[in-house]
Amino acid sequence: MKPLFTTPFKALFLLLWLSLPAFATDYTNYCNDRFGFCVDYPSSFSMEPPPENDDGRRFHDRHGFQMTASGINNVLDATVASEMKSTVGDFDTVTYRKKGSNWYALSGYKGRDILYVKSYVGQSAINTLYLQYPKALKTNYDASVSRIVKSFVPGDLNEAH
Repeated sequence: MKPLFTTPFKALFLLLWLSLPAFATDYTNYCNDRFGFCVDYPSSFSMEPPPENDDGRRFHDRHGFQMTASGINNVLDATVASEMKSTVGDFDTVTYRKKGSNWYALSGYKGRDILYVKSYVGQSAINTLYLQYPKALKTNYDASVSRIVKSFVPGDLNEAH
């Protein structure tokens, strides 16, 4: 019988291959009872316990992907433009920016990570999706990021919560 590994290189290759992150194909939907926004997230992600004020949730995997979906009351009368300008400070470099009548999206880099933020801004509430993950795993996360971003739907932004 021929040995399974004939060289240390093949054994190392197999070990590395088996340790690669398994990226999600199944999703679960999270809807926030207080602010009404909803978002899909990979079912393999861990969800942290809710904060006392139930303004959202944090999710993460074991490979460095972090996701926060949250809401706040718009007590300072923020606009899409003012929120977008404020969020730019979270980035080292912004590579993508787009805005609509009640939303904006920013993407870029923060340290060794990719950062993506999408916010819906209304008269009385703001709902935000915040994604951060290692640049080195970008291609592995592309499909999940696309699914998460497309699924993010705001709650009632014209009512304080």
